[in-house]
Amino acid sequence: MALALGTVAMMQLPLGAIANAAEQLPSVRGVKIGSIQYRNSETSPNTKLEQAILRELQDYKPSSSDQYVRYYYNRIDLNDDGKPEVVVYLVGSYSCGSGGCTALIFTQNAQDYRLVSRHTVVNAPILVTPQKTAGWKDLVILVSGGGAKPQYTRTRFNGRTYPGNPSVQPAVPANTTLQGQALVADAFESPGVTLRPR
Repeated sequence: MALALGTVAMMQLPLGAIANAAEQLPSVRGVKIGSIQYRNSETSPNTKLEQAILRELQDYKPSSSDQYVRYYYNRIDLNDDGKPEVVVYLVGSYSCGSGGCTALIFTQNAQDYRLVSRHTVVNAPILVTPQKTAGWKDLVILVSGGGAKPQYTRTRFNGRTYPGNPSVQPAVPANTTLQGQALVADAFESPGVTLRPR
């Protein structure tokens, strides 16, 4: 079984987005790594996106700048409507634990962002496959840490949102070959964008 990357998706990838120092996905529990397009996160601060992130982090009140969360994001069209969604990965003491960090997915409405889903215990990079459920592309996430045995799980859109905890989603079967676009592939090679509280 192979999770293939469509030619159209590859052609839509903007120049300069391919990761130079990628966090490579490992082969785990018999799951094979095929042709993966690793993408660096965007590096420009985005005020409207930051406002949307802060709405989701109600308890974000760092006492000093060394506690600030860093955010990493990529734009990608998850539902093939011609408008990109934004996948955000948050790193810092307010958003990470032993099993991983928090990820948020937003759609853009006019000048604002609306939350589609919030995910805990996520390890970057996040793999977007061309396979779809309810019109949205499936996500494959490596679950590890926090006492969990490393495995890839598949997170599917349910018609309204993606489920929030990848560790309880179905495991990707052994002998599957993963292919697709790996987002936030530079999470620990890049400083990200500092999220300042408002």
